Amino acid sequence: MIPCDFYPVLPANFDATVLFDTLPALLAHSEVTALRLPATHTLDKPQFSRLLALLHDNDVALMLDVPDGVSTLSADLLKVADGLHAPSADSLPPLRKLAGDNIQIGCLCQSRDEAMLAGERGADYIAFAVEHTDMIRWWTSVMELPAVAENVQTVEEAATATAASADFLAIPLKLDGTDETLISSLLARLQG
Repeated sequence: MIPCDFYPVLPANFDATVLFDTLPALLAHSEVTALRLPATHTLDKPQFSRLLALLHDNDVALMLDVPDGVSTLSADLLKVADGLHAPSADSLPPLRKLAGDNIQIGCLCQSRDEAMLAGERGADYIAFAVEHTDMIRWWTSVMELPAVAENVQTVEEAATATAASADFLAIPLKLDGTDETLISSLLARLQG
């Protein structure tokens, strides 16, 4: 068992055919517990239904990226999402008002003060850029809300983030044939 969960992040623009060729192998890893979908995705309804079924079959939560707040969030997406990923603590109040209390909302924070503010505003997790391991370590040592290490792209970054006690590793996917290799390498390093 590894000390954290994997939280892959889909690229802003992706090809649905490549997505469905790639995703099943990634979701088969029990360490993958959430997947972030860009709000700007171009999946049609049948493709989106297929994605939801694939996620549900693997007990993986669907998180929606909300890059510029409420304006990009459709009611249909909100009904099926398990959570939202906001760009800052300032985004939390309007998102919480729109989404209600039954959905997870996390956000990226650039400082300790912003992370504390996000916690006060009802965030369910706090994300820090992976290079800010000092903030991840501080957060996990004093707060109960989970910490996400954002933008983990290498085995070394994953090892550093887990050493800082990150609860989740947000891993940007490339959908270029290298994602499974990266996930397998991360698992091998973190399990060893």
